[in-house]
Amino acid sequence: MTQSNGLTVRQHEREVIDLDLEFVVCDEHQEQVRYSSMSGAVGQHAARGRILDVSSGGMGMQLAQFIPRMCEGMIRVFNPKPVGTKSDGSAIYEVMFETRARVLRITMEDHTPTYAIGVAYCDPSPDIEQKIEMLHQYSRTSEVDTVGETRCQDA
Repeated sequence: MTQSNGLTVRQHEREVIDLDLEFVVCDEHQEQVRYSSMSGAVGQHAARGRILDVSSGGMGMQLAQFIPRMCEGMIRVFNPKPVGTKSDGSAIYEVMFETRARVLRITMEDHTPTYAIGVAYCDPSPDIEQKIEMLHQYSRTSEVDTVGETRCQDA
């Protein structure tokens, strides 16, 4: 985002998308963020949620856990189709998009809690546009699946 007359403006147009993701706090920011086992997070430094929108500069996410502004982490987006099954019967999902990002905006949407988090990619790869188009294709195909198959589990 850039500054113009004191206002923050987006540099890239965002498109609506709906896929599962995981945000893993980077090592150098882990002292800022530590989730308890009662928080519903997948680990002390990892949370899962949904993508709300995406562009070549960043994405909007929805998580049940708070992540402070300027915190950096790895975003992993999962293919909605399972690639296998674990011995306990839970599905295995493949990571199809991964990049480092910095939290720029966070708002509490409701008191369940649910947070809307806006991130900007840190040093996006040159093929970011192709990766985002792939996310859109998978998002469109997952819309026709049953609800149970589109959520990531033990990835």
